[in-house]
Amino acid sequence: MAEWLIAIAILFLIAGHMYKTNWGIGHSLKDILEAHKGPFTGQGHKGLYEILTTSWHAQLSLNLAMLGSLTIVVAHHMYSMPPYPYLATDYGTQLSLFTHHIWIGGFLIVGAAAHAAIFMVRDYDPTTRYNDLLDRVLRHRDAIISHLNWVCIFLGFHSFGLYIHITSPKPRNINL
Repeated sequence: MAEWLIAIAILFLIAGHMYKTNWGIGHSLKDILEAHKGPFTGQGHKGLYEILTTSWHAQLSLNLAMLGSLTIVVAHHMYSMPPYPYLATDYGTQLSLFTHHIWIGGFLIVGAAAHAAIFMVRDYDPTTRYNDLLDRVLRHRDAIISHLNWVCIFLGFHSFGLYIHITSPKPRNINL
């Protein structure tokens, strides 16, 4: 089990030198973020580097969200592609590992949302961040929420319709 941890550690050490070093090698994260501009993003990611370097809650929120998502992906991969031969036949252990990682990922994502809310209340200043990507998303939040509401209603009705269709007592209605 320790071999893949060493491999990931070496990979992270190399990747750590890509973005921030004491020498002039690698890429500047600020330049990468500010280079992304498009027709719908206004000034793009301009100012995002300053937010991430000055706000601990923004950094923590982003890192918790990424780690939580990665933990959920690990849970899925351990369940669908067991890394050890006997884990595939030990269903109790496999289910316990899956549930453990899903719960950890869920708690990390809830922590990310909490720290994002703290960042928005304490550290975000809309007067200095005009027309950047976060400001444009916040100005369109009503449209985004209403569209997500319609998507949830659509998925709910279709899921319920599928359940009704499958449980029909008539054999001709069971065929999808």
